[in-house]
Amino acid sequence: PRPVLAAQPQGTQLGAMGAGQKRQSNEDSGCLPSKRRPAAAAAAAEALGPVVPGRVPVYVMMQLDWMRDGSSLRDPARLGEQLAKLKTAGVRGVMADIWWGLCEPSPGVYRFEAAQALCQLLKTHGLELQATMSFHQCGGNVGDPVSIPIPAWALSVAKSKDMLFRSGRSHISEDCISLSADMVRELPGPAGPRTPLDCYREYIVAFATACREFLGKTVNEIQVGMGPCGELRYPSYMMSRGWQYPGVGLVMADDARLRAMLTADTGLSALPEGLPTDQNALPDGSRLFKASGANSDGQDRELFRVGEGKIFLEWYASVLLKHGEAVLAEAAAALREAKTDAVPPDALALSVKVSGLHWHVMHPSRATEACAGYNSCTSESANAYSDIARMLARATVSGGRPVFFNFTCLEMSNTDNNGNPCTLSAPEDLIAQVRRACVTHNVQLSGENALEFDLATGGWAFERMAKQMRGWSPGRDKMHALTLLRLNDGFVRHESLVELAKFVAST
Repeated sequence: PRPVLAAQPQGTQLGAMGAGQKRQSNEDSGCLPSKRRPAAAAAAAEALGPVVPGRVPVYVMMQLDWMRDGSSLRDPARLGEQLAKLKTAGVRGVMADIWWGLCEPSPGVYRFEAAQALCQLLKTHGLELQATMSFHQCGGNVGDPVSIPIPAWALSVAKSKDMLFRSGRSHISEDCISLSADMVRELPGPAGPRTPLDCYREYIVAFATACREFLGKTVNEIQVGMGPCGELRYPSYMMSRGWQYPGVGLVMADDARLRAMLTADTGLSALPEGLPTDQNALPDGSRLFKASGANSDGQDRELFRVGEGKIFLEWYASVLLKHGEAVLAEAAAALREAKTDAVPPDALALSVKVSGLHWHVMHPSRATEACAGYNSCTSESANAYSDIARMLARATVSGGRPVFFNFTCLEMSNTDNNGNPCTLSAPEDLIAQVRRACVTHNVQLSGENALEFDLATGGWAFERMAKQMRGWSPGRDKMHALTLLRLNDGFVRHESLVELAKFVAST
C-alpha cells in the first residue's frame, strides 16, 4: 500500500553470472568474480539458458486471487505455464497468501486443498513457497483487485463485540481484528468460544498438518499475518475511507478494550489531545505532531516528546510489539503441535512483514510512522525498527526457528518525491535504519518492492534493489531474500524474463 511513483528512467543494466560459469570458491567470503559476470550472464539470459542465481535468492509474489477458494486453484494450467517460465529465470520460488477468509469457511473447518495443489505444482517445477498466513482482508488498498474479507463468522462477532480497530465512533477498519481482542474469548470454535490467538494458532496447525510433506522442502517460510495487509502495524491509513498520499493517517486506538488497556498501563483516562482528525493531514496539521515553533499557543515545544503525548505514543507502540510477539509465540507453538520438530530450523523459518512508511520520515515527529505504531520520535533514542528487531530476536530464541524481518519499499529512492517536497520522504534512510537494527540484533532482513513495475524496462528498479540487497557482502548486512511483485502474464513475457534472469544472477 504505497503511493504511485512517477515513471523512472531506465538505469544501467546490472551484470549477471552466465550459464556454466563456475562460482569462485571465495564467493561466500564476499569476494565475487564481478568483472567476469556481466557479459557471460547477459548472453545466457538473452537465450534464457540455465541461470546461476546470485547469493540473495529472488521470489515472486503470486496473484492475490490465485486460489478460487480454499479447495481449488483458479487456473492451474495457466499457473503451471507461468511457474515453468519463472523457473527458467532462476527464481527460487513464490510467495502466496493463504487467505483465512477462504480457507476456514466455518469455525474449525479448514480447506487447504488449494494450498496442497500449489505445493505440488511448485514441487514439480523445483520451486519453493513462502506461505503467508493472511489473517487480514484483501481489498481497499493499493494493488488490491479483488475483495476477500476475513471469515464472515469472525467479522460478524468482531463488529458486534467492538473487536475492530477504530478512530472515533465511525472510522472503523475491517482489515483485521484489533490487537486489544487477542485474548478475548468470543469467536466461535468447534469446542466452544475461542480467542483470536487461538484461531491463528489452530489455523497454522491445520495448514502445517495439511502440507506436512512439503514443509522444509517446498515450503521454506511461513510469514505470520500481524495486521492490515499482513503487516505489523495499525490500520492508520485506509484508502477505502478516502486516504490519499501523503496523509499521515489516524491513530486507531478508540475501541473500548484499547482504551481500557491505555488506562491500566499508563493511568491516562483518554487519548491525548491534538491527535490528527483527518487522515490526509500533514504532520504540522495536528497539534500533537507539530514541529518545534509551530504551535499556535506560542510554546516552543514538541508535544510528541513530552507529557501525555510522549506517554501515549510509547504505549501505542509497545502494545503493538506485544501483539507481534504473542502471535509469533502462537505460530511457533502451532508448528510444534503439528509435529514439525524433524524439520530443521534452517529449512523452515517464520517471518514478519513491516511496512515501509517512508513519507514524513524527515519530519521530527515522523507522524506517519507514529500513527501506524512505529515510534521513532518521542526521544533521541526512540527507534521503532530496533525495537521490532529486538522482539524478533527474542521470538527466534523462544520459538526455536529464525524469524525474518521483511521490509518493503526496496525499489524507492530519496529523490522519487522531489516534485512533491511536502512528503518529506526518505525511503533509503529508512531502509538504512532498518538494516542497522537487523545487524545489531542479528535478525535476517528480507525485502519486497512496494509497487509493481514493468520488468522489461525496469532496469532502474533492479539497480536500486541490488544496491539494497548487498549480495556481495560477507556480513550480516547481506539480505536473506527478495520478493518481487507480482506474477502475471506480463511478468513472464520473454523480454521480462530476460531482464529478470539478469537480475537474479546479479544478486
